[in-house]
Amino acid sequence: MILVLTYSLYEQCTDPVVDWLIKDKIPFFKLNLEDLVTRKVSYKVDVINNDILIEGKSIKNAIDVIWYRRFYSILDYFEFDESDPILNQVNEEADSEIKTFLEYLKYFFRNRIIMPEMPAYGENKLIFLDHAKKAGLECPNTIVTNDKKELQQFYDDNKGKIISKPLYFSNYFIKGEETYSIYTTSYTQKMIDEAPNKFFPTLFQEKVASRHEIRIFFLDGKCYSTAAITTSKDKNIDIKLNYYTDHIHWVNYQLPKDIEEKLTDFMSRINLNTGSIDILRTEEGFRFIEVNPVGQYLAPGNYSNYYLEFQIKNWLKMKLEESKNKKEVELIL
Repeated sequence: MILVLTYSLYEQCTDPVVDWLIKDKIPFFKLNLEDLVTRKVSYKVDVINNDILIEGKSIKNAIDVIWYRRFYSILDYFEFDESDPILNQVNEEADSEIKTFLEYLKYFFRNRIIMPEMPAYGENKLIFLDHAKKAGLECPNTIVTNDKKELQQFYDDNKGKIISKPLYFSNYFIKGEETYSIYTTSYTQKMIDEAPNKFFPTLFQEKVASRHEIRIFFLDGKCYSTAAITTSKDKNIDIKLNYYTDHIHWVNYQLPKDIEEKLTDFMSRINLNTGSIDILRTEEGFRFIEVNPVGQYLAPGNYSNYYLEFQIKNWLKMKLEESKNKKEVELIL
């Protein structure tokens, strides 16, 4: 059986694959994070006897393959007045409890086939950049600093062309009917002048002049590449801000074989069998930017007719059959 681990909030990529699992009558069980927290599903984890029961039935030996789609998310477990520091701490500690529980679930299923595999170094952009460089990929100059003088020197070294973006991941900030988000930002001399001498540790990168940005959905050694061609000189530095404009066009893109080989080497180094990779096509070649192990893939997949939900279904089905065949051989032996 395939275990689909996901959550329901802002997750558009899971159900298209689930639809294919249903159509092909492939056995699966879908579990949302919210189901575990809000008492929608009855379960028991028997730690000493190494078993998991859902609705009274053991799934210990039933699960062969796991598809992990953003299973963890920070939830508001209790409604309370945010001005109350004690209740606020209760909510934070409840989140830590769930985190610990989910870490155990990952440990419990550690010998199963899983997509994506857990990155060897966590979801760390800085470590990913280091391994991309070791795989032979070109990367933009990058620093993390809290010092204005260091920032000024980095700005000067890169001829006034630098950007800033989150070190990790920034979720949506929702207030009433309004939603806010943090995007990649071009840094100017005025912004540096107005900055304090010491500030919160921040990631800065060289602003790479590119012809276009390429989104690659990587699936177990195969690259499905889509280029975003922008026809306006006034394009935003963060491509997400160009998505709904008339001057962006998505086209299928064939990467050079040596770049695909380097990307495969890179993904192997960080122990990932899938992910959404961003690279830039420059005048000189290609620059690796980052990889998101559970990035969104529907939009570029649809633009390029890759039918990625179908490809993922096929991969899950193949791995399920491999697992069953392995079990049969073990029983014979």
